[in-house]
Amino acid sequence: MNPIRHLLNGLKREWGKSIRRQLAWSFSLVSLFVFMGSVCFFYAFQRDFLYEQGNKNAFALARTLSFSSVSWVLANDLVGLQEVIQGAEESVDIKFAVVLSPQGEVLASTKPEYIGLFFSDEISRHLLEQQPGPQKLVDESNLVDVAMPIQSGNHLIGWVRVELTRDTANTVLHEIAAGGLGLAIFLMLIITLIATWLAGGLTRGLDRLAGVANDAEHGRSFQRQDINRIDEIGVLARHLYRMLDTINKEQMARSAVEQELRQHKDNLEVEVQQRTEELVHARDAAEAANRVKSDFLANMSHEIRTPMNAILGMLYLAMKSEMSPTLHNYLSKTEGAAKSLLGIINDILDFSKIEAGKLEIESIEFSLDIVLEQLTDAIVFQAEKQGLEFLIHHDVNIPTRLIGDPLRLGQILLNLCGNAVKFTEAGVVELSFSGQSVSENGLTLELCVRDTGIGMTPEVQNSLFQKFTQADQSTTRRFGGTGLGLAISKLLVELMGGRIWVERSQPGQGTTMCCTVPLKISQKDQTQQHELLEKTGPLLKGIRVLLVDDNEISREILADMLHSFQLDVGIAVNGEKSIEQLQAASGKPFDVVLMDWRMPGMNGDEAIRRIRADSSIQPQPKMVMVTAYGREEVMKLADQAEVDGFLIKPVSPSTLLDTILSVLGRGRVFGLGEKDRGEITSAVALNYAGAHLLLVEDNEINREFAVDLLHSMGIEVDEAVNGEEALAMVQQRDYDAVLMDIQMPVMDGMEATRHIRALGKKPGNARFSTLPIIAMTAMAMAKDAEKCQQAGMNDFVTKPVDPDRFKTTLANWLKEKKKNLGEKQATETIPQISPTAEVTTPTIPTDLLALKNLNAAQGIHRIGGNPAAYRKQLYRFRNHYSGAIDTLQALIAEKGMAAGEEYCHALKGVCGNLSANDLFAAVSEMGSLLKQGTMPAPSDFKRLDRMLKQIIDEIDDLPGQAVGFSAGTTILKQDEIMAKLLALASLLKTDLGSADLLLGELRAGVTDTDTKQAIDDIAEKMDVFAIDEACELITLLTRRLSGTP
Repeated sequence: MNPIRHLLNGLKREWGKSIRRQLAWSFSLVSLFVFMGSVCFFYAFQRDFLYEQGNKNAFALARTLSFSSVSWVLANDLVGLQEVIQGAEESVDIKFAVVLSPQGEVLASTKPEYIGLFFSDEISRHLLEQQPGPQKLVDESNLVDVAMPIQSGNHLIGWVRVELTRDTANTVLHEIAAGGLGLAIFLMLIITLIATWLAGGLTRGLDRLAGVANDAEHGRSFQRQDINRIDEIGVLARHLYRMLDTINKEQMARSAVEQELRQHKDNLEVEVQQRTEELVHARDAAEAANRVKSDFLANMSHEIRTPMNAILGMLYLAMKSEMSPTLHNYLSKTEGAAKSLLGIINDILDFSKIEAGKLEIESIEFSLDIVLEQLTDAIVFQAEKQGLEFLIHHDVNIPTRLIGDPLRLGQILLNLCGNAVKFTEAGVVELSFSGQSVSENGLTLELCVRDTGIGMTPEVQNSLFQKFTQADQSTTRRFGGTGLGLAISKLLVELMGGRIWVERSQPGQGTTMCCTVPLKISQKDQTQQHELLEKTGPLLKGIRVLLVDDNEISREILADMLHSFQLDVGIAVNGEKSIEQLQAASGKPFDVVLMDWRMPGMNGDEAIRRIRADSSIQPQPKMVMVTAYGREEVMKLADQAEVDGFLIKPVSPSTLLDTILSVLGRGRVFGLGEKDRGEITSAVALNYAGAHLLLVEDNEINREFAVDLLHSMGIEVDEAVNGEEALAMVQQRDYDAVLMDIQMPVMDGMEATRHIRALGKKPGNARFSTLPIIAMTAMAMAKDAEKCQQAGMNDFVTKPVDPDRFKTTLANWLKEKKKNLGEKQATETIPQISPTAEVTTPTIPTDLLALKNLNAAQGIHRIGGNPAAYRKQLYRFRNHYSGAIDTLQALIAEKGMAAGEEYCHALKGVCGNLSANDLFAAVSEMGSLLKQGTMPAPSDFKRLDRMLKQIIDEIDDLPGQAVGFSAGTTILKQDEIMAKLLALASLLKTDLGSADLLLGELRAGVTDTDTKQAIDDIAEKMDVFAIDEACELITLLTRRLSGTP
């Protein structure tokens, strides 16, 4: 605490203890203030008087010297003049006196050393500029400096300057101050003694009354004090004695009543004890019944979930087959209802487990990033479907490795964020978290979920966390749900030692819900901030990033992350502003642009194309597309716009930093996360083809679902119904992996795995030690995963099986089937790009470099560095788009500007792929006009037609109009055809040049008539740049080849 404040508080306490002290000190302080005020007033008066007298003396002396010096100056007699000035030394307080010529030369001075010098200080210069007359040059507390002119008639012949000290005046003032202060202190002491004596007489009666009251308070007998006064103290004494008499009478009456109550109490205690015993028996019976109910539900988990998982699996397979739109609609609604039913069952079982006391809270080390990543996977699809942005506000100062229960923490977050998405029709759902009470060993994690949804009334908030509770019946009908989610979250938070509450909510204005969860910190942890910057500090120096996003919350989140990496960050709220900033930043260009996709006016892909086509923006920054919507569509648009990187909201700090460093070519410091593996799965899909797995599952429906799913992936499957059969089958055949159920009759999955690993310890059986065994279980607790690992399993997938996560897990563990796909062929089929490999620039033919209206070098780079493939794309463009402007005008005339805008969108995508940058920019502008409902002028169409014809003419002049591909004589097997088809589908979205080469291999290696015709159909779609339709044909062909309906 501040020492001064502590002293004041102590004085205040002492002040309030005694009225006598208050009166005495009040008189003393008042007298002190009066006396000190008087002294100060007298001091100020005397100071002004003495200073004014000193000023008058200075002017008088200067005037005398001026009169005396006239004749000497006129006679130019400096010796006589010096004698006049020297006589001034006898004056009191004189510091110096000088005679100056009009030019400032010292003619005479009390200090002879000044004679002949010129005063050049500011005061002297100011004096020489003044008209003749008295001048006060300095008037300060320690001196006064004045000047008088020396005149002969009206003619100025010099100046007399006199400077006096105020030593005498200041000495007098000090004596006045000392005497006044001493007198004030003396008088204050006299008044203090008198005030103390008077106050003692006034308070003596009060002290005696206080003693009487104190004795009465503690029940002691007291003696009435004779206070013969008629003032207020006497009145107080009489009232006090009457009050004490009344209290005494009331105490006697109360004692009599208490005696009667004690007699009644003795009789009532017997009755209360009897009733209490009856209530205890009733409560125990009710709790026993509730425990029986909860035990029953908690133990039914496996039996209830198993058929539901089978239903969901079969629905997934059924919806992959060809069917009518009506049937697909029925099955889609059935799948939605089944998932809702499974969610209800899970909620009821979890709540029952908590009530039964069977739900355990774990304390294990986990990564908060992984929990948030899993949350994003579960939430972002529904948010995207509703047109919402799901954002996570990361706190980089929170440690990455924590100790707690990640499964239950994720369940709490899923309930809160899922509710926010469910009850929000438009806007944003934002999850933010921060560390509270952080110490070396632990912290309290505070999580807040804010939405822009329907909000709640205060009445609804009061009952929000009760079980089976929603806002009202209309809410249940409109949004569905059991009303258990928040009740479960509340119980889980409290089991983990935290609390949950509604921070803010108003009807129609959204809701903010918060909770706290105490967690421990792993001893080997570092904060995200330290971990990221420690690895990347040298790589971040000097990087400038332009952040483009129309959503204020999203901008703030990403800007905070970028600032935490100590980057130089610029902000733009839309595509137009970003272009303006990039053009204006030519002197200090941006290195990276983070461009949001969906923005009003101009989407991100269009803004990127305009930036790429703008020659004034040099050097070109690296472009990273950021989006929360339509991932496949946006990835395709981003690829056409030639982006360097791609980020999906919500963005984590590590992913953001890794992407920036990657696009700048400064290396990567992080491994692949779950999302990265998920995106890679499709690229390595050919690894599935020809693989041979053993499926061990006792439930027939689950087994059928898994078999069909694996067959759709081109995987050969053998089946076993229990661990004993599996143990025999792995010894008879070499499998690439085993999918093992946990709970089975005869021998469960754990026991079977231990036996298989035991086989690997025998000589010559090394394959059993390295055989991937993947558990399939409905139990997702960390301790269950640990048991699987201890038994020898490599990984696990949870039921109900999510097909995408299932494929991702297999991609991590399946080996390539080398007897069907050699390593060389697999490497040729999918180009492998090393992050650190040097990029070899292809030799570009001179005829392509000579193209004036096409950037051939850029186009060849975009198509994978293949000049022959680029040449073929040019011929395709000429064959299909030479009349594009006529087609565009006809579309607008027949179907309106919306159809014209769609055609412009497709045309500019093709122009972008070929790097026809000028035509791309012109088509983009016309598309923007059509999108705004403005009909372009006829001159605009003529300009576009002229630009297009220039490109067509250049293509016509190219030599070698027929470009073919060498078709080898190698005949492909069915699994090889499927592998190449899967690779072709992936390359169509990323590398058209490599896709053309791979299509040539397929045409040359296929002999079956039907398959050859299907491949020709795919080639026709590729010739007209109908990429989506070509991919659909590839999907149909792979299903037919694999036997999947």
